[in-house]
Amino acid sequence: MGAFVALVAGIGAASAWCAVVLIRRGRRGPTENADGLLIEQAARIRARQLRSEGRGFGSHPYPKPRSGSDRRPY
Repeated sequence: MGAFVALVAGIGAASAWCAVVLIRRGRRGPTENADGLLIEQAARIRARQLRSEGRGFGSHPYPKPRSGSDRRPY
């Protein structure tokens, strides 16, 4: 019985530690170094372009049809 209690206590301590780490990561502000800012900016631009093109998988699950000159015969 003591081993079971120790196991449950160990699992509880590990999950509490993971929760603390995740909460602390969530409280950080925006990226402060230049490389991180550039990566975030590129990701925002790429997401904006994908939204404006309507390339979301939910709305267009198949690729756009290609022009006639580069079509492969089936």
